[in-house]
Amino acid sequence: MSLSAQQTPLQALDAMGLSIPQPTLVVIGGASFMSPESLDQLQTVFDRVLAPLAQELGLTVLDGGTDAGVIRMMGRARFQINGRFPLIGVVPQGKAKLPNGDSLAITDDSRHELEPHHTNFFLIPGQDWGSESPWLVDLATHISASKPALTILINGGKVALTDLRANLSAGRSTLVMAGSGRLADEVATAMTGDLAAKPQLLELVQEYQPSGKLELISFDMPMDEMHNRIHQYFVDI
Repeated sequence: MSLSAQQTPLQALDAMGLSIPQPTLVVIGGASFMSPESLDQLQTVFDRVLAPLAQELGLTVLDGGTDAGVIRMMGRARFQINGRFPLIGVVPQGKAKLPNGDSLAITDDSRHELEPHHTNFFLIPGQDWGSESPWLVDLATHISASKPALTILINGGKVALTDLRANLSAGRSTLVMAGSGRLADEVATAMTGDLAAKPQLLELVQEYQPSGKLELISFDMPMDEMHNRIHQYFVDI
């Protein structure tokens, strides 16, 4: 669904006909500069932990919608387990290459394929990555409403930092997957109190870690332990 700047997230959800409120999982980040072994391990996290949890708990999952990185992994995992949970991609119109070959982008080079196993897409106004961040956050907030919600940061770069700030500002609990690389590891370093961490990340950690809204989870922990840890965020369902 292509949205206009005049539409609100709640109007978009109503037009899509999505059932709300629902417990919600937001996946942010990427999978860049990971070794082949780490990529395989991360796909296993989606196959054995995140997608099964979404199916088990009836979660609505939101992410960036394009056929790359952790977004592709979530789509593949949903397909592999024959999942029925809603998987919603939120993509800037200027970055979306549509299945029929149409593009809302200014140039073909800037557009990306949509991940084929998602159930819904919101194509939001904007030409650049990051313009979708407030929509992603607001859509998740309206979908979850009074239900539990969690954001997971895996790997990631500059856009993921924008997403991270926005999700924390919205009051959503966030797990940072330490060991997954890039931004996630930088935030994890800041969370250990390492003064060599980037000042902006130290400030972010100091603001949100004491309240318990920002916590770590290890990329290398056993899958059953990871499953149980994430499940705890949804025990009030």
